[in-house]
This record gives sequence, structure tokens and C-alpha cells, in this order.
Amino acid sequence: MKLTTTTPTPRVGEPWRYTLTVRSTSGAPLLARAKLQLLLGDTVVGCWKGGAMVQCFGKTAGDWITLRGKRSGLLQFPAQSVGVRLTFQATVKVQRLTRKVRAPVTVQPMAAPSP
Repeated sequence: MKLTTTTPTPRVGEPWRYTLTVRSTSGAPLLARAKLQLLLGDTVVGCWKGGAMVQCFGKTAGDWITLRGKRSGLLQFPAQSVGVRLTFQATVKVQRLTRKVRAPVTVQPMAAPSP
């Protein structure tokens, strides 16, 4: 299992891409379920629910997403998350195995407009 992101320091309002890859040791794509969450320390503050990342609370919060081998998506962070050290977490289930993969996120202010 592997979780990659475009950067650990996304900017407010700009698309931020994550990619979750689940493959066998031989490289074959695996059928898996994943739950995507944003953590502040150990506390869940956001989760994937109803097709979008929303504010939520609780370790079990969020919808399970089915994937085969790979899932990529785009998120945008709101201004209130600037400077906050968050963790993007994917809890992945493959058959009887459950693993968590994490990526650090510290949101930066919106880029200054160019003259």
C-alpha cells in the first residue's frame, strides 16, 4: 500500500492530488476498500462522505470507497486550515488485512496574485 500526494504544503483553493495504490507483491492491482480522513493530531476532523471531503468527527467517520489497484482524487483546503498541521489518512482493507497509510499536510495561504 502506498499513499502519495502532490505536496505536503498545499495552498488554499488550489487542487491537491492524492493517489492511493494497492498492489500485490508481484505488482498486480488488488481489490480493496478505503476510508479517507483528515486528522488533527489523533482526532478525525474531516472525512470522505457522500462523494466529498466534509467536516466530521469520530474514528469510524466516513464512507468506504471501493478501488481496484489505484485511486486518485483532488481536494481543496479551506482558508481556516492555513498553518494547521494535519494528516491525510487512508485506512485500507484488503481481504482480512487492514492498514493505515498517512501523509502530512500543512496548508499554506492562497498564492498572491501576479501583477
